[in-house]
Amino acid sequence: MSIPRFYQNKPLALGDCTLDEAAAHHIMHVLRLKIGCDVSVFNGNGDEFKGVLCQTSKKAVVVTLQQSYSVHNESFLDLHLVQAISRKDRMDLTVQKAVELGVTQITPIVSDFSNIKQSLTEFKNKEEHWQKIIISASQQSGRSIITRLNSIISFKEAMHTIEAEQRLFLSPRADVCPEKLWATPLKSVALFVGCEGGFSESEEKEANARGLKAIALGKRILRTETAAISALAILQYCLGDLT
Repeated sequence: MSIPRFYQNKPLALGDCTLDEAAAHHIMHVLRLKIGCDVSVFNGNGDEFKGVLCQTSKKAVVVTLQQSYSVHNESFLDLHLVQAISRKDRMDLTVQKAVELGVTQITPIVSDFSNIKQSLTEFKNKEEHWQKIIISASQQSGRSIITRLNSIISFKEAMHTIEAEQRLFLSPRADVCPEKLWATPLKSVALFVGCEGGFSESEEKEANARGLKAIALGKRILRTETAAISALAILQYCLGDLT
């Protein structure tokens, strides 16, 4: 059985560490761990702490951190997923798998086909929800760095502000496959993925004018979450660490 990992958004040091409410609840009511169980704690700066559960009560769950070490499992490819917001469960899956595949940051965007009518407060709630998914996926996948979640912006703003050595967008109308694009390795890629229905023709024209390259993932039409996950995996295989 693997050692449970818990993210803590605070500085860590050897000795006793009181866990936050979310981790405490998971330990006591989901995993039902006992005193003396091994646990691992990290805070997203690249280090990991091994420890032992020493206190579980209604007041606090405390872990004694006994050993620290650096974790070197991040991809050397700076991969930025720019994802048009899709329906709740599809967007959640995309965020989760993107983190598992090693993306550096995620920027949710609103595009022509996004069915978005939320207020700014509801947008904030979405971002908080996705942040929880990112933390959970990082804990599960063994990542020591937390994927950065950027604020929701428009597709037009994303094209103007997001930079990378190579900027790509998925289109069923494209005739270029990802693996045929690079003669030399790249260090950073921004991947733009549409929601249900993809990007509109006017968006694709503007993307081309802004220097983004259109790529396709075969002859079949993929759901937005399938397209994003497949493209990320291909990029990591061709340029990153899935070898």
